[in-house]
Amino acid sequence: MMGAGCWVIEDYVYRFCPQPAREFDFAVSPHNHSYHSIENLASLNEVVNLWFIWPFRHVLQWTFGLASVPDLDYAEVYYRAPLTVEDVFLTESSGVAPLGFDGVHLGITDHDEVAGSVELLRKHPANAHRNPLGEELSFRFQNYLFHLGITGLPESNIAETHASLQAAASTEQLDDLFEILRASGCLVVLNHPLVPWGKDRHRKIPVEEFLRRYGWAIHALEYNGMRCQEENDRVLELARHVGKPIIGGGDSHLLLASSVLCVSQAGTFRDFAAEVKEGRAVPLITPAYFAPLRWKVFLRVLYFIAHYRQIGYFRGQPVSDLFADRTVPLDPIGYASRGFLSLTSACRLIR
Repeated sequence: MMGAGCWVIEDYVYRFCPQPAREFDFAVSPHNHSYHSIENLASLNEVVNLWFIWPFRHVLQWTFGLASVPDLDYAEVYYRAPLTVEDVFLTESSGVAPLGFDGVHLGITDHDEVAGSVELLRKHPANAHRNPLGEELSFRFQNYLFHLGITGLPESNIAETHASLQAAASTEQLDDLFEILRASGCLVVLNHPLVPWGKDRHRKIPVEEFLRRYGWAIHALEYNGMRCQEENDRVLELARHVGKPIIGGGDSHLLLASSVLCVSQAGTFRDFAAEVKEGRAVPLITPAYFAPLRWKVFLRVLYFIAHYRQIGYFRGQPVSDLFADRTVPLDPIGYASRGFLSLTSACRLIR
């Protein structure tokens, strides 16, 4: 597959599709995050233990303004995704317009939080048929972290359903978890199933064992817009092996529209979900997907640095309050980062 134009995946095979709106009636963006999603910096715990970083670990901690914190756990440093619910709605809608689509079936799936999709429903009640309730649910299987993209939850008793799902996931009562999902009638997608989480990046991911146990409750696997093509190709092979359809999800966490979507003939999200449950799904890969993954991740890191004082938290306290009376090294670095981001945006290099 070449990195130019749009491509679709049909029957696990790539096909060039230069004008998707001529072949399909609707675009679907099922995996998005708003400011209700929290991202922590736990991965830095691994970075600071690298032999070539270890001598500079105190410098890094000082840069964050946390030099006085003993045994700093970077998981306690976090931030919220930069987009409001309305931002996500406008970004995804405008993102599909150049492709020829009039709006998008939009799923906001915040991390273990349904509030973003509820807010979208309340802000745009006329689009309720296109904007399902949902979340991205985290759980562990054989001590490995997986994520489910859950969309199409019933509006009635949504708070209670969300609480039940979180309780079952947090206590690893997976039988109960999937029974709740089945009873809800929602669409269940195994998001980015081959991400090598954790310290042991060479550990075999128990995804096939998971699918043998709970595959009856999983409707599709995800081709993820923030993962490299080599990994996504392995997801395609896995999906073929287990007989599950593939759907596309953006998962960008950035100020950009999703680079991977789905296309469909279904006029409502419920009808789209029905197609997927029947085994019919067509991911759409846009040209933006082919930007280097390291560049995309670099932009995410740079955005955090640029807005650390505005969006950062430490142990639940906003950084803006924590450092209200002093400057920290990330302040001038953030100023330079904002300038760099502005320049790359002007040059249309933010992808």
